[in-house]
Amino acid sequence: MINAAPLRQQGFTLVELLVALFVFGLISAAGVTLLRSSADGQIALKDRLSGHSALMRSANLIESDLAQVVPRPVRDSLGRAQAAFTSNPGALGQDNTGGRALFIFTRTGLSAGNVDGASAIARIGYDFSDGALRRISWRGADGAAAMPAVILLDELTSVSVRFRDRAGQWRSDWSFADPLEIPRAAELTITPKSRPPFRMMMLVGTQLRPAEPRGEEEGNSQGQGQSQSGGQGQGQSQGQGQGQGQGQGQNQSGVPNG
Repeated sequence: MINAAPLRQQGFTLVELLVALFVFGLISAAGVTLLRSSADGQIALKDRLSGHSALMRSANLIESDLAQVVPRPVRDSLGRAQAAFTSNPGALGQDNTGGRALFIFTRTGLSAGNVDGASAIARIGYDFSDGALRRISWRGADGAAAMPAVILLDELTSVSVRFRDRAGQWRSDWSFADPLEIPRAAELTITPKSRPPFRMMMLVGTQLRPAEPRGEEEGNSQGQGQSQSGGQGQGQSQGQGQGQGQGQGQNQSGVPNG
């Protein structure tokens, strides 16, 4: 009688199942880590692009404001005279004393209240308060109250500014006895948190000053110049007349008598 060998049962052993579960766990952990790192990278890239876009928009706005600066002094709501361009913190007004004034200036441009699109004069200011760069505008150039500040950039470590004068020197403040004096250029350095500093240099205004009236000395000098030129003209005419008279006398003396 022939005994048949016992048939092996179909299936996996416990060791094989444990090894398969271990390998599946490793693959799952690697996939979750990869997906998480990819998602974190996309979030970081989105935040960085959003911050860069906000920075560029603010830079374009500041550049546009400074390009339209005009040398026109104003008076605040209390009637005090303010220079056309200043970095005096008191120029921000009582409603915006919490920040550090960067610069305040008078600019020209289109006013939203003008239906016909006529040009108007506006007062604009920038300050740094609680880690944020703010823009302040006034309802009018003279005697107007400041409107609420608008935050352009937040989460900033520091903001510094320098001004270039007509002599080519850089200075950290702008306060002159002449209320019409404006800088030639401005340099603004913005340092966001966990990012490198961003520096921009911008021209200020058109560098045109109002025409000054001519003094009495200039008018007198012009009058003297005209009188001198008139005297020279008379002398030349007299000299020509004398020369012609002498020539005629010589011709008459040379004619023989008949």
